[in-house]
Amino acid sequence: MNSLTVKILAALASILMITTICSQVYYFVHDKHDTEEAVLATVNEDIVFSGIVIRDEEVVTYDGGGVLDYAYPDGSKVSVNNTIAEVYSSEEDISAKNKIALIDQQIEQLERAQNPGTTNYVEPETLITRIDSKYNELLDNVTDGDYSELADVKSQLELAMNIYNIVTGTETSYNEKISQLQQKKQELENEAGSPDDVIKASKTGYFVSYADGYEDKLSADETDKLTPQDIEDVIKGGAEPADNVIGKMFDSYTCKIAGVVDYDPRITEDASLSIMLNTSKNVYDADVETVKVCGDNEDKMLVVLSCDRLDENLVDSRVLSAKLIFDEYQGIKVPRSAIRFQNGEKGVYVMLGKDISFKKINVIYEGDDYVLSENTSDENYLLLYDQILLEVVSNKDVSDSSKSEQSGSAAG
Repeated sequence: MNSLTVKILAALASILMITTICSQVYYFVHDKHDTEEAVLATVNEDIVFSGIVIRDEEVVTYDGGGVLDYAYPDGSKVSVNNTIAEVYSSEEDISAKNKIALIDQQIEQLERAQNPGTTNYVEPETLITRIDSKYNELLDNVTDGDYSELADVKSQLELAMNIYNIVTGTETSYNEKISQLQQKKQELENEAGSPDDVIKASKTGYFVSYADGYEDKLSADETDKLTPQDIEDVIKGGAEPADNVIGKMFDSYTCKIAGVVDYDPRITEDASLSIMLNTSKNVYDADVETVKVCGDNEDKMLVVLSCDRLDENLVDSRVLSAKLIFDEYQGIKVPRSAIRFQNGEKGVYVMLGKDISFKKINVIYEGDDYVLSENTSDENYLLLYDQILLEVVSNKDVSDSSKSEQSGSAAG
């Protein structure tokens, strides 16, 4: 082979190589597709709800003077003749009494911490684990704003630390500290003295330490007579309890909640749903008792719910700000603009490397501009992290999609 032939072949090889490289570069630059990764999404169906809490309530009165120290948290069940409040001459007396109770807890805790029945059967490693656990729990309570358990968790943390000090020899005894606390307790008892009077429950029921003046204006048996204006008036407030009212009692832990919401076909009589309070984020189960269209305004409905739960959060206010929670949906989020149809099957096109494939979707929730498809492991369906093609693959897909959508709308 002469040199000219070699040069020609080399030139042709170089041209072919350059052409191949250029075509690959062109393909890389110009053949990118508009895609969106399939990700998991969760949708909570809820409705903002403002309502009023209704029970059959009876006010508790006291005609004497002084400062009241209530014996129970609001919503507690008390028996007839139980002391629901003590009357003291001043706030200082009540403060001294509360300090005494705190000292009693500290003494009891220190005695437990040095009790041989406790210290002889516990290992330092176990205590360290418990200390870490309670410390983290304490931080979580503060971060979440859940202060109801804060004092109890703090007490458990301190007890574990006190036991650890005894077990590891950091402290040999708490007797001196206990003696100091007992002396302080005696001083406070001399300052506080006994209550001037006590207030007892006249019957068995649930006690709440406040009243708002609506106790004799609202009745659980007459919720069907409420109008939207009645509910709005109570939400705005304006009623005042009598001067001698110190609280109220009711017989049943069941309450009714009445409010006005935007019309929603899911709210029907005998339906069950959940309520999440805005203040505490607690969730309660409730049943729909009554649904009425608000007069001439068909866009609004008056709803009466029944709730069989009772705690301090449900009795600390007449007015309830909450959300009505329906079903929660979790699936793969699919833009509506990406939905196509193939042989009557609803789905999307996905990019698999350089290839384009059609994958079906099983719609479990429909939003305004997206749907949720069931998260499955079936390769024939859209899978998590698939690259959803947002472009139109062909005009036929557009026409098929349009026809199927119209058919679906007509069927609906």
